[in-house]
Parts: sequence; C-alpha cells; structure tokens
Amino acid sequence: MRKGWLRDYILKRLLYSLIIAWGILTVTFILVRVGPSSPADKYLANIAARGQDPSQVIAAIEARYGLDKPVLQQYGEYIFNLLRGNWGWSLSTSMPVIELIKHHWIYSFQLILLSSLFAAIIGILIGIYSAVKQYTKADYAFTFLSFIGISIPNFWLGVMLILVFSVKLGLFKTYYDTTLPLFSLANLKALTLPVITLGTGMLAAYVRYTRSAMLDNLRKPFVTTARAKGLPEHIVIGKHVFRNALLPLVTIIMFDLGSIVFGGAYLTEIVFGIPGLGQVSFNAIFANDYPVVVAITLIGTLVVLLVNLVTDIAYTYLDPRIRYE
Repeated sequence: MRKGWLRDYILKRLLYSLIIAWGILTVTFILVRVGPSSPADKYLANIAARGQDPSQVIAAIEARYGLDKPVLQQYGEYIFNLLRGNWGWSLSTSMPVIELIKHHWIYSFQLILLSSLFAAIIGILIGIYSAVKQYTKADYAFTFLSFIGISIPNFWLGVMLILVFSVKLGLFKTYYDTTLPLFSLANLKALTLPVITLGTGMLAAYVRYTRSAMLDNLRKPFVTTARAKGLPEHIVIGKHVFRNALLPLVTIIMFDLGSIVFGGAYLTEIVFGIPGLGQVSFNAIFANDYPVVVAITLIGTLVVLLVNLVTDIAYTYLDPRIRYE
C-alpha cells in the first residue's frame, strides 16, 4: 500500500464535497427564486394601509436588493460575493446574513451536541446490557421501548412533554428562555425537554443497533478464545466484543448526526422556540428571505459532507484493514 493514500483520499473527497455543495447551492438558489412571491410581499399590508401603491414600492425594494435582475446575473453576483466572504443581506431582518448566523448558530449547536451525547451514551449502554442479558425481562422491556421510541415523531413528543412537564407539572418553562447564560445550569435545565425530544428517536435506534452488533460479535470464535484464556467477562465484553461492534455504530451515529441537521433539530427548535438556525430558516422561508435560506442550506450541506468525511476517516482507525483508493 503506497504512502500518503489517506491524504490523497481526503483531498479527493474535499474536491467532491465542494462540487456537491456547489450543485446544491445552485439548485437552492434557483428554486427559491422561481416562486410567484417576492420578499417584498410581506410589506404589502402596511403599504396598502398607508394608501401607497404596492407595485411601485415592491419594484423599488426589488431594485434595491438586485432582485429585478435576471436570475443568472443574480447567481453570478451571489457566487462572486460568496467567494469574497459576503453571504448577502437578510431581507427580513435588515442585517448581514453572516452576522445573523453568528448570532444563532450556537443555539443549534448546543441542542444537537447535547442530544447526540444523551442518545449515544445512554443508548449504547442500554444496548450492551440488553445484549449481555439476552432473552431476559430487561432485554424484552428495552427492545419494546426502543420500538416505541423509534415510532414516535419528535415534534409530537415535544408537544406532549411541554403539556405534561411544563403546563401540568410546572417543572419547566413552556418556551426556551434566551436570556439565560449559555454555559449555566439554568440553561442546561431549559434544554432538558428539547434534548429528550430530539434524542429519544436516536437513543432508541442506538439501543437496537448496539444490541444487534454486540450479539453478532458475541457468537464469533474470538470471544470463545478470549474466555478460554481466562479473561474477565468485562474485558471480553468491553475490549473485544464492543470494539468490534463499534464500526457499524459509528456509521449509524454519524448518519444521525448529519440527518438531524436538516430534520429533527429544526422541528425541535420550532416547537420549543429555540432561536437556532432551524428557527431562523423557518422564518426566512415564510418571509421569502432568499439569502438566508440559501446560506443555511449551504451550511447544512457542508456539515453533512464533513460528517461523512470524518466517518470514513474514523473507519481507518477503528479497522486498520480498511483502505480507500
């Protein structure tokens, strides 16, 4: 095997990722502009109430932001500005898109990070215990609960948690408090219900996949050999069985991490009023705020591509037999 293969593979993947990101950026840019409505439409009600001519004001707004130009010309100018670090101007908030993202990304990051840790740690531990205690009452109970967890839509679960623990019991606020310091116990408490909402489905999946991967490896000859050598059971399970079960688990965890960027996290933010990128994107779509929609879609795409690349690199360390060309 030639030296430097991993470096060449990473460079090739980065090139492919840039091409994919450019393709998604182009499609998104065009799609958001072929609709019948305009970002200026949200001003219509106030304009009409003041007796002004809506069509003239809309034309002035579109001319100000360059929305009256041909789509290809807008696209060329957008790409040129993007390469210079200019992400555009938010039409609904009247501020640079990059500043809007800088202000809101941390809320999405903390939600995704805490939910992923919650799901991975608890799900893997339960999955290991369920595999070791196969066909016991605990195993049946965890398997049954995991099926329920996978089946429940996270937005419905979020509403139910708010109804029970916030409205009925009064243990949590019904809405996320943005005044809390990000790195505080109060903020951690405020994120409890959102983290459970977003993490439950992932946790249930990790229980099933961990149990399956562990059972598959427990039946292999190397486990019998390890036990015949007199190794303690916790060494056999932790060092030999679980290590070999990690590869499929890493695949599932990284896949979930990429998928919740576009899916579950956005819905969870909307349900709990968390001002993350999901909430910003949701508001931007309804306001026809083209620059914000395109920018957040691009960020989500880059995150998913980066997660996939990190996953492939992690494979080579978990299993030295894996090589990419």
